[in-house]
Amino acid sequence: MYHYPATLLPHSKYPGRFDVTFVNFPGCVSTGDTLAGALRMAHEALTLHLGTMLEDDDPIPAPATLDEARRADEAEALAENDPLPEGTLWQYILVDPALRKTRTESPVRLSISLKPSLIEKIDAVAEDMGLTRSAVINVAAREYINRMR
Repeated sequence: MYHYPATLLPHSKYPGRFDVTFVNFPGCVSTGDTLAGALRMAHEALTLHLGTMLEDDDPIPAPATLDEARRADEAEALAENDPLPEGTLWQYILVDPALRKTRTESPVRLSISLKPSLIEKIDAVAEDMGLTRSAVINVAAREYINRMR
């Protein structure tokens, strides 16, 4: 198993919710309504991110240590004059090494119809989380499907 450190930041607006970032993969972010949910979504986000990197033949970085991740996050927070929230956690997320040998499915372009008010809400969440509209819909659909299982 490969392990990459995730930073789990308690959300300032929604108690119990955690935002997730990866020091090794700046564009890989996720969120969860609970700590367990955030860890599950972190694994899924990392798996998808690595799969996309493999698909694009991008180099896969060596994992940082938890201490390196913590120091990098603290330095970034200091540089931005935005302290890390109390309760920030660092946790390794394990990824199956077989992932490195497989390719992910390519996304399929899809046309859907949604009410304008729902699109506005999706866009607001996407902006808050630094994601695209498609990414929010993708994460929401997967989360809903996982809850229904």
